Amino acid sequence: MQKHILHPFKHRKHDHSRCIKNALQDAESACVAGGLRLTEQRRKVLELVWSNHAPVKAYDILQQMHKDNPKTAPPSVYRALEFLMEAGLVHKLESLNAYVGCGDPSQPHIAQ
Repeated sequence: MQKHILHPFKHRKHDHSRCIKNALQDAESACVAGGLRLTEQRRKVLELVWSNHAPVKAYDILQQMHKDNPKTAPPSVYRALEFLMEAGLVHKLESLNAYVGCGDPSQPHIAQ
C-alpha cells in the first residue's frame, strides 16, 4: 500500500509555475518602485527560492545554479539573498538557516 504524504501548501492540481511567475512579476514591480536593480542572477536566485513551497538553504540554491553555471560561487548566492532580503522579497528563517519567498513584498512586515 502506498503512503500519501500531505503537503500543507501543495494541492494536486496546483499550478506552481503560476506562483513563480507571479512572484517574479511582483519582484520586478517592487524593484522598479524602489529604484532597485533585479539582475539576472538575483532573479534566478529568487526563482529557485520560489521553486518550492518550502524553505530552501543557500547551498541548495547554489547546487541548482551549478546546473546552468558551474562557476557560480557561494558569495554570489549569499549576496543575491542579502539583496532579496533587504528588498523584502525573501525572508530568512534563522532557526532553519533557510529562505522563503515573501508572499506580499508590497506590504510592510512587523517582524522577520
